[in-house]
Amino acid sequence: MPYAEIVTEPSGVLRIVHNADISANEIRELLEQPGASLKRNRKSHTRRAGEYVVKSSEGPLPIELIRHSLDRGRYRRGWKAANHFALHGVFAPRPVAHIEWSFAGLIWGHATITTFIEGCEDVEHFYDRHLRESAEPFVQAAYLNRLAVAVNAVIATGAIHTDLAGKNILTRDGNTFYFIDLDGVLLDCPFDESRQLQLHVQLYDSFIDRCNDDLLVPFIAALRPRNHGDFDSWMVRVKAAQALRRARTVAAWKREGK
Repeated sequence: MPYAEIVTEPSGVLRIVHNADISANEIRELLEQPGASLKRNRKSHTRRAGEYVVKSSEGPLPIELIRHSLDRGRYRRGWKAANHFALHGVFAPRPVAHIEWSFAGLIWGHATITTFIEGCEDVEHFYDRHLRESAEPFVQAAYLNRLAVAVNAVIATGAIHTDLAGKNILTRDGNTFYFIDLDGVLLDCPFDESRQLQLHVQLYDSFIDRCNDDLLVPFIAALRPRNHGDFDSWMVRVKAAQALRRARTVAAWKREGK
């Protein structure tokens, strides 16, 4: 459903784009709150501040200045995706604000604020805790089919999530699914063979250690658009690409001492 009117307000070196149901002062206060850290890497920090999630960029100032000034569209993806999903009825964090630190057309940082989705876990952990040992195969299959329907509904809006592993899909009850980490969402991008393969490999890899092919092949088939060639040969490609993805992941873990 659509949300409040979008307002743009300059505030010193800040450019604040926000929904009209929250003030620029409230947004500045959220930026100043340390909050509870949810995820941090060399490029960004995600933290919870009350009922909100604040994801802000991090890094050396010269590098951030070059990145943000030359590729500003990339750093606005999460905000645009959150609004796109809100308008199309996709379950995702509600967009609240997008802030950029800039002067004279140069940008050196950004933050995106969305609502926090309470009481959820990612779809992999939900499967492990509620379905893996106790549920009948038909119950497990129904769960995966509902997940496929939700993913297909996202694609039908013209959005492609480029990092749609199970960790980026949340659920409370195994029926409704919420999509997060929206920086990876591309809008109005063709869902071509390479994008399909990427998506299917990510989701196959998320469940390959949990399910056998009796469950996973129908799951991938439900994600595959109809009339797109021989499905058996498609599954061969998915499995080969997943094995390569897993090998790269394991190699990275070894380098990191995991």
